[in-house]
Amino acid sequence: MPANVGISLAVGDDGLLKNAPIYLRGADVIRRRDRDPVGGVSTVQSTPAATEHAGEFDCAVVIPAAGCMCKQVEVVIPQLRDADCLVVVWNGPRATTHDCSETVLRDGTTVWMEFPARLGAATARNSGVQWLNGRARLIAFVDSDDIAYDNWLSELRKRLSSGESDVVGGVLEFVSGGRARRVAPDLDFWYRQAIYGSNCAVTREAWDLLSGFCPNVGTCEDTDLAWRAGEAGLRIDIIPTAVVRYSLRIGWAEWQQRVMWGRSSVALLRAHDLPLSRHLPKLKGLVLHKRSTGFASNALVAGLGQFFGQWVGKLRDGHPAPM
Repeated sequence: MPANVGISLAVGDDGLLKNAPIYLRGADVIRRRDRDPVGGVSTVQSTPAATEHAGEFDCAVVIPAAGCMCKQVEVVIPQLRDADCLVVVWNGPRATTHDCSETVLRDGTTVWMEFPARLGAATARNSGVQWLNGRARLIAFVDSDDIAYDNWLSELRKRLSSGESDVVGGVLEFVSGGRARRVAPDLDFWYRQAIYGSNCAVTREAWDLLSGFCPNVGTCEDTDLAWRAGEAGLRIDIIPTAVVRYSLRIGWAEWQQRVMWGRSSVALLRAHDLPLSRHLPKLKGLVLHKRSTGFASNALVAGLGQFFGQWVGKLRDGHPAPM
């Protein structure tokens, strides 16, 4: 059995992998970008433990990545049990400084999926889960640029494994104003319980019912998943002991992020047929919320950015496609 096996897969407009020819050549990976510049096809590499695994995985951790995820991977892999696996979905140009796939495929039960074009978090996560082909009882998600606590995965999986919950979400820890703070997902936009896509987990049955993350609501794909879970009667719980360290953006990066959050919130509310006038926060409320929670490097920049994004979304963006 070769150390790494390469497979080419295609992703469709709905964010799901499509059937595509399989390319195998012993231990050599035939990379799609060397044959065709089309961005919707990936290569897949896996360690022998992942390739030879028979039967189900108890838990699979999926990490969407468009930048270096090595530190996160080094924290997550020791948390995997013998029947668990890690799937990293790289989407975008390769890093020039080092090969992150070497860290992922160094040992353990791990898989590296690579798409040469950016997919977005929703589609990248969906692609990682689809590789599993229904073989994981539990599916957990964490982002590439954060750092999970050492007990993150064990804390997330407790209520799912016991059958008490169908969807769980953890909290984010960040440094703001010179001190560490934590923020837990709440009732977003005064409607339903939310979760953070960068710190959550679901059962296989819940994932199948929800059909994954929706790529039509921008960066609110996590809130959308939680809302649909609530509407479907699934049990959602927030686990305060499942902690991921989050790095706040600064300056222009924070402005860009919050503008996208604002635009995405409009798409989210429209997708759920909720009136914007009732559910979109005002500028003053946005700024005060950032100041009170500390969830911003600059509360005024973050609040203004999100409010501007809402305005752009209302004026320019159409109604998202049905979910």
